[in-house]
Amino acid sequence: MSEKARSNNRRTVAAYERSAREYVDTVAGRPSASADALRRLAAAVAPGARVLEIGSGPGWDADALEALGIAVHRTDVTDGFCTLQAARGKRCDRLDLLSDPITARYGGAMMLCVLQHFERAELGGALRMLVDALDPGSPLLLMYPEGDGEDQEHGADGDYVVVRWTPAALDAHLAQAGCSVAWDDTIDGRGGRWRTVLARKLAAQ
Repeated sequence: MSEKARSNNRRTVAAYERSAREYVDTVAGRPSASADALRRLAAAVAPGARVLEIGSGPGWDADALEALGIAVHRTDVTDGFCTLQAARGKRCDRLDLLSDPITARYGGAMMLCVLQHFERAELGGALRMLVDALDPGSPLLLMYPEGDGEDQEHGADGDYVVVRWTPAALDAHLAQAGCSVAWDDTIDGRGGRWRTVLARKLAAQ
């Protein structure tokens, strides 16, 4: 990882550490993913399998998925969000996808509103690590802002880079990681268009 990438990552994590409580108040218990997307993910998970969540944040998506009968391993890069989840009786383990190993195997994964914080050169490796932790045929749910540029977001709690991806570019990374896209949907959201993708790990991987 370049020094520039490390610096951007540190700023992003620090900003979320400082703003975890304010973020929770802002989203007010609403999952990031649509109910349709979460139902599709739940239907694609093998019976009894567990889903790994990267960037659980306040945990609203995990709550919704668990309400559909799916066990979720919640993880986040920040201590702030893990602490807030612990306060409401949820276990959330600290995990940095860019530096920490994933030692368990899972029957699915979701990473919602997270990959835009990875540098372009980091995304391929992060997706491969995530896909490698999945059983063959398992689903992966992603949500990210569409586009082909990078924005510098400025807030009271810090500045960080937001990297946007075109569908073709993101899907190419998924293919290289050993996944095929099964379903997608795009909506208008904060800052532009947001795409949700449900992919599956190829059985041969």
